[in-house]
Amino acid sequence: MQKWILIFIIPFLLLDCSNKKKGAFLLPLLGLGGETTEGATETDGFTVTGLGDADPGQVAAGTEEPAPTTVNTGTTTVVVDQTNPDGGFNFETTITVPVTVVVNNENGPVADAQVTITETTTTGDPNVIGQGTTDSNGSATVEVTVPPTVEEVQVSIIGVNPTTGEVEEITGSAPVQQPSPNTGDSGTGGTVIVAPTIVVDSTNFQPVNGCVQSIDSDCDGVANVYDEFPDDPTLSSVARSGRYTIAFEDLYPDAGDADLNDHSTVFSTEMEKTPANKVKTIRGTYTHVAKGAGYNHELRVSLDVPTSATVEVSYLDGQGNVWDGCTSATKYTSGAFGDCVGGSFTQAQLKTGVLILPSSDKTLFGKKNAPKAGESFGASDFTRGVTAQITIQFEDAVDLSATKNIVGGHLNYFVAINQKTDGVYRQIFRPGFYKDANGKDKFLDKNGFPWAIVVPGIFNHPTEGDDIRKPASSGYIFFNAWMNSNGVAHKDWYEHMDLIPAANKPSRVVRVRDFYTENGFSAYILKAVRTNVLEVAGSLIVVGALLGFAMKKRFGQTKPVV
Repeated sequence: MQKWILIFIIPFLLLDCSNKKKGAFLLPLLGLGGETTEGATETDGFTVTGLGDADPGQVAAGTEEPAPTTVNTGTTTVVVDQTNPDGGFNFETTITVPVTVVVNNENGPVADAQVTITETTTTGDPNVIGQGTTDSNGSATVEVTVPPTVEEVQVSIIGVNPTTGEVEEITGSAPVQQPSPNTGDSGTGGTVIVAPTIVVDSTNFQPVNGCVQSIDSDCDGVANVYDEFPDDPTLSSVARSGRYTIAFEDLYPDAGDADLNDHSTVFSTEMEKTPANKVKTIRGTYTHVAKGAGYNHELRVSLDVPTSATVEVSYLDGQGNVWDGCTSATKYTSGAFGDCVGGSFTQAQLKTGVLILPSSDKTLFGKKNAPKAGESFGASDFTRGVTAQITIQFEDAVDLSATKNIVGGHLNYFVAINQKTDGVYRQIFRPGFYKDANGKDKFLDKNGFPWAIVVPGIFNHPTEGDDIRKPASSGYIFFNAWMNSNGVAHKDWYEHMDLIPAANKPSRVVRVRDFYTENGFSAYILKAVRTNVLEVAGSLIVVGALLGFAMKKRFGQTKPVV
């Protein structure tokens, strides 16, 4: 009976998910330049999409013939160097670039125009990744961070036609990655990251004069179609990271066995942002999935911000039940505040580090998901560790990019371990956050290898003791190509696993992605879809036919436009 209930409700869940406010209708497939090389310019025609009824006060008196807005654009791209100033590579699997939009009309630069940058690759729906307003030169530069699968972003510029008073939107797309001009020794150049500059020349287009509540209910400068808080002028969007894995090697300052499985956590974050692109609230979910080391580790996040914050924290065990083992776990960060319970944090306490997961001897058990190559390890051996749910609400909204709070779109996570140097427990950070006295990244070894890495999705880490840099044994055949090319080649190296690298050799990758299971109703639905795929397909056909019949009947009662 349960199976047939699922088959009946799944199509309606799908229909509901497809009817989101920010749908594809708002972003026509137009080009703001396409794939251009550095210094090259390409011009495209544009179509302007109306967003709603205009404020009558904005309609020019005596206008009889609506004057259409016409737009043409030129886009240039500049290749972005992905190395650090000292030549090191940050091992980031995200792409961070500035997108510059310059708007001109027949009278010169257009100031105070709203610019919104979105991408649709990650979820299939427009995901706001940056917003800005043009300055007196008609220019707005918005820094965006996207996964390596995103090759272009969508751009929206909202204004008004002064002769008609109609609010209008200029939409298009611009590249953030392009094919590399160099083939390289491997025979593939991969892609290079580019920062586009889009110059939009328009006529009959200017900023919206004041607030038009039909398109901006809370008058915060962000149109309702892009505003996730249309009735709250202090907030405009939620930046969603999607799922990632952060993995640490813990033998700092030695590279150790470079298997990146000493402490591994699957996480996702959401950040509520203001119209000025500042962050008011951070929410995160973190699940411990590997402990391939003898040391114990605690996971924290350090925030160097000019304000205080309220922190809420809760924990669940691997079965989704409330977990109360945090307070009994040993702590390794001196001077920390609010461990396990949250509270009101000062600036100094936020910088010291908010505890996410306590000592790893308390948060993961069993085989700790770090078998040796050849060791029997199946789904029944996999242990889902403790999950932490953290909410950090700042007293004042902050610009997280103002100091070293973010590298590659991810926060300043670190582990503290139960091993001391000069009487102090060691701490290990990701590359990009700290430099030594000579300006060299402290958390890249002499060969440029990191002690921590963030990987999109659920990371199938190497088996215990297997160096990820050795494709013959680690199973990751393109990691070295990605590392040695400074991220140009094989950005999706983590998707290419040779589970059995050679004949008569065991798998050297732990299949975390296969064993990691979701909790809750959504997982049950997805599992049901896979199990009953034929029945679900049949039900979709039936529902589609019924909808088609209903729409035909409805439109059949309407006179056609002649």
